[in-house]
Amino acid sequence: MTEKDSRFEFFANWALVGMLVFLCAPWVLPSNKLYHQGIILLLWLPGLLALGGANFRRLLPQPELILFVLLGGWTLLVAIVQGQGQGLNDSKLPFYVLLTLLGIVLAAQQRNYSIEWQLRVAALVAGGFGLVSVIHADMFTVHIGDRRVVAVGLWDTIIMAAHAVGALAVLGCLLSLRSKIGSRWPLYLLAMVGLVLFLFFGQTRGVWLALLATVVVCVLARPSRSGLIVIGLGALASLAILMAMPDYVTQRGLSYRPELWRQGLAIFAENWMFGIGFNDYSVFVESLGTAFKHPHNIYIDTGIRWGVIGLGLFLALWGCVAWRAWRNRRSSLGLALLGLWTFSSVALLTDGIGLWFKPNADWLITWLPIALSLVLATRECSRECVEKDGVDEGREPDRAA
Repeated sequence: MTEKDSRFEFFANWALVGMLVFLCAPWVLPSNKLYHQGIILLLWLPGLLALGGANFRRLLPQPELILFVLLGGWTLLVAIVQGQGQGLNDSKLPFYVLLTLLGIVLAAQQRNYSIEWQLRVAALVAGGFGLVSVIHADMFTVHIGDRRVVAVGLWDTIIMAAHAVGALAVLGCLLSLRSKIGSRWPLYLLAMVGLVLFLFFGQTRGVWLALLATVVVCVLARPSRSGLIVIGLGALASLAILMAMPDYVTQRGLSYRPELWRQGLAIFAENWMFGIGFNDYSVFVESLGTAFKHPHNIYIDTGIRWGVIGLGLFLALWGCVAWRAWRNRRSSLGLALLGLWTFSSVALLTDGIGLWFKPNADWLITWLPIALSLVLATRECSRECVEKDGVDEGREPDRAA
């Protein structure tokens, strides 16, 4: 192994630790400050240092990263034009996301522990702490069912915690379809119980809808008899819950979403060209007599803040992720990404708060899908390089690479 290869492996090992901190540490850390510092030191820093290596830079010129840079550049332009001296501190957020994308791509290059392994570990951890959250809510606060379950640790916002746990549940389930569980099946079963109970008692119906959509899309992507059985069982279970506990499902109605969306679209129409940037705005719901900070829809919020160009760039980036996932749906990571993209798309439609924030639970349904799409793109790039080298040297390319 050359010195350059050894240095690259060191950075990849370093980023692997940061990836696990990014996905797992919110359950146990006491403050967001410590969480952000851990990400900076263990994920962003190795990603930044790895840019000094030609091998790493060679992997990066992918459509997803190009579209992200364009979106980030437009964000900075709008922030400067519309900032009027306010919100400019938030202009560093696109750089935070960029460093996160680089760190995750770097962590995926680790030789001994694949990105699939890292995501499965995060799902198992989420299952365990999800179960702890349910037990904690029942023993120390109120009886479960009387109030929505809140996660222990830093993911203490109900909807955002459901987004993060739902994303990890989707990834863990889809990545475990082909893995050999063996004697570890009790651990997987316990994690699954924890994930299901947390998502059920969290009572976030947008997440329930997103999970149903994910099952349907993944079965259609790789149709099988067992997949159709799963859809049928899911439909029967949903119907049974609706009939047995109708108030549990319908008590909050549509949670004023249609009115929020109408008001949000009206604000977008007034600022369609450049948007309002990082400036504050409110969406007033007349029937409730209350103003909200966002329309609970990431697509409308993106249009309001970054105008039609920013919305178009985000949709192009999001569509690129869908295209990458679909063409790789025969692989474990490709199918997992397709499931995560579907889950995220629906969840962000009903409860998305926006794009640019410091690392939080919603990063798992906004930036993690883009990072995993980049990982798939780098794998395709590596395979193409191997095949090209084989042709250049007069050998038959290794199709199984």
